[in-house]
Amino acid sequence: MKYVYLMNGYLAKVAALMVGLALCTVTQAGCNLSVPATQPDNRYEVVEGTSGAEVRDKLTGLIWQRCVLGMTWNGKTCAGTALGKTWAEAMQAAQTATPSRVPGASVWQLPNNADLYGLAERACYSPSINTNWFPETPSDRTWSSTSDAVNQDIAMHVSFSYGHGGSAMKKNLGRVRLVRYE
Repeated sequence: MKYVYLMNGYLAKVAALMVGLALCTVTQAGCNLSVPATQPDNRYEVVEGTSGAEVRDKLTGLIWQRCVLGMTWNGKTCAGTALGKTWAEAMQAAQTATPSRVPGASVWQLPNNADLYGLAERACYSPSINTNWFPETPSDRTWSSTSDAVNQDIAMHVSFSYGHGGSAMKKNLGRVRLVRYE
């Protein structure tokens, strides 16, 4: 009798876990519900006048492009193909980016490593970012503007597969997500 009770309790926990996992996959694939969200939905808001293509982080005040370079916001998601760029190409892309539609907005920049790392959602993986606000984010390397202090052939990046920072040779390819510092 005790065994049946323990087994039923175990099965109830497994069932609850399965329901939790099912809910997790609805909101974002690869999220651990036992880890508190670091980038909850209420942290972000759409920037007025951008048709939803720009998102403001209410905590930091940073304004992010919702989609990585090569993809565009279609009103529901990021569509297109994410482009791979060398670090120099990523820096150039920031300098030549189409200005925001918001009058008086600052220019787009490649984010520094700390700001880019701040986008990572610690409760999720592949991608480790809030996909409600940044849908279709590639899980691989995304460049920051931060060069290595010792070796100028290396730059810092964030891998959104697990939200880890790292460094890579600047000649390697990475994704580009631009930011405006208001």
